[in-house]
Parts: sequence; structure tokens; C-alpha cells
Amino acid sequence: MGTSTEKEIINALIRLKHGRPKVVDKKRKLSISALAEEAGVSDSTIHNRYPEIAAEVREIMGKEHKAQRDEKIEKLKLEKSKNRELREHIEQLESDIRKLTSINATLSNENAQLKAEMASKKVVRINQN
Repeated sequence: MGTSTEKEIINALIRLKHGRPKVVDKKRKLSISALAEEAGVSDSTIHNRYPEIAAEVREIMGKEHKAQRDEKIEKLKLEKSKNRELREHIEQLESDIRKLTSINATLSNENAQLKAEMASKKVVRINQN
């Protein structure tokens, strides 16, 4: 290892990676800015004097972004699947409504016909329970 500054930056990186920072908020995501603040140095110090540490931070950040993206993609696929199932269910319900509308119209016509027959005095009701 090198200087005490480098040691402090590395120690700060370890703390941030394990979610145990001393200076920055624990909820803060790992970034060069967060690392610099945790180590008590400027961002440019990390960028200019310790580019390998900066590269490591960027690599970790890239993995986090990929993981978040993959998680969002999976959630999107799940929601699209649910959406597809719901659309199919709606189509089935609409088909059922069309069938029931047709049956209802047929029954209404039959009912009207029976009422007309009953009103015509030519029909005798046999069972009047």
C-alpha cells in the first residue's frame, strides 16, 4: 500500500461497501463523491491520484446499476404477463356478455310472445298454482 491518504480512501471504500460508513449517510449509494466525503478528501484527489480506486468504484456502481436494471426488467415482464392475462380475461367476459345479451333478448321475445298469447283470450291456463 501507499500513503496514509490511500489507506484512508481504501478503508473508507471498505466501510461503504459493507454499509458501515462513519461520515456519510448509510442510505447513500456508493459513488466517488460519497467515497471522497467518507475519506475526507476531494473528488479530484481520487480521480487524479488514485485512478485505480476510482475505476473500482465505477465498476461497483456499474454492477449495481445492472442489477437494478435487471430487477426492473423482471418486474416489467411480470407486469406485462399480468396485463396479458387480464386482457384475455376481459375478452372472455366481453364474450360472455355478448352471449348473455343474446340469450336475454331471446327470452324477452319469448316472454313477450307468451304474454301476448295469454292476453288473447284464446289460450287457457291449465296450471294456476
